[in-house]
Amino acid sequence: MVQVIPASEDEQDFLEAESAILPAWLAAALVCPTCKKPVEAARAAWTCHSCNRTYPVRFGVPDFRLNPDPYISIDDEVRKIEKLFAGPRKSFEQLLAAYYELSPENPPVLNRHYVTAMQAAVTRGRALLSRIRSNFPSAPAETLLDLGCGTGGLLVSAPDFYPRFVGADVALRWLLIGRQRLLQADLDVPLICCNAEFLPFAPGTFSAVTGDAVLEHVSDVERTRDETLRVLAPGGSFFFVTNNRYSILPEPHLRIPAFGLLPRRMMEAVAMTLRKTPYKARLMSVRELGRIFRSSAKVALPTYAEGELGPVAEPMRRRYAAFSKWSLARKVLWPVVPQYFISGSKAETPTGRLSSIA
Repeated sequence: MVQVIPASEDEQDFLEAESAILPAWLAAALVCPTCKKPVEAARAAWTCHSCNRTYPVRFGVPDFRLNPDPYISIDDEVRKIEKLFAGPRKSFEQLLAAYYELSPENPPVLNRHYVTAMQAAVTRGRALLSRIRSNFPSAPAETLLDLGCGTGGLLVSAPDFYPRFVGADVALRWLLIGRQRLLQADLDVPLICCNAEFLPFAPGTFSAVTGDAVLEHVSDVERTRDETLRVLAPGGSFFFVTNNRYSILPEPHLRIPAFGLLPRRMMEAVAMTLRKTPYKARLMSVRELGRIFRSSAKVALPTYAEGELGPVAEPMRRRYAAFSKWSLARKVLWPVVPQYFISGSKAETPTGRLSSIA
């Protein structure tokens, strides 16, 4: 184990401990996200001697970000985290409530929607892990990277599928809130703050990569795709779930019907007018996803297990499952479903060069 001391020694014990120790296998796999050379652990930071870059450890989490979260600057995020964790230790549920109390700029109707989605993330995560294992039964199941892990819902179920796993996200505040959720589940999970487009992991580190609703939040989907394939070991697999721009349901972040039909240049202004909130997501159509993943993955209609979407949506899920059995219905559904499943694997070619296959 490699111990990394947080940058500030006078913060709460919770922010100093628990995630300040990385497993040896993960510490050995960390690289500079810029030059991809090994990094060295030192007091309060990881250092790349090849390009002379230093990456701090913030609140016990290594921070390898090259670019901040598009919704908040790093300095503002740190100040928000300090306020959020001030006082007695809070439960995961209390942290969620406190976070949105500190975010009065967010519309309450959207806050309730976000909290519900985070609470349901454990069920969604288990279903996603089941899918990647069933889609690629012969793929190795040793190390898992949950990309854009947020508050760690999928990671709660990870021990049932993979012996080693790590969560990564660009939002440090969500990683710290998620750490409390994981601790309540008696899990000490290594968490890394980084950009999906610049992953701080050596080639072939993971046998699986998952991502639930992350592709619409990255600045460069093609680079994220390439980074995913780079950190996968030969034979490794990946599975992404992403929301559809042209879904017939309300846009998942703003809950505005037909929002995806707007020209992209108008979306930010409409979001600010109707929801008083910025809009940084970039939902993609099936045509866009097909172009991006043409040679590396399969883009498929979603399928949901019984109870996966919750009791309220269960009747709709049943109707969708029955309707989608018909080939003509699938053609009708194809451009307007709420989500798409994107899955692929990485294999070694006879020439020894790595290629991706769906």
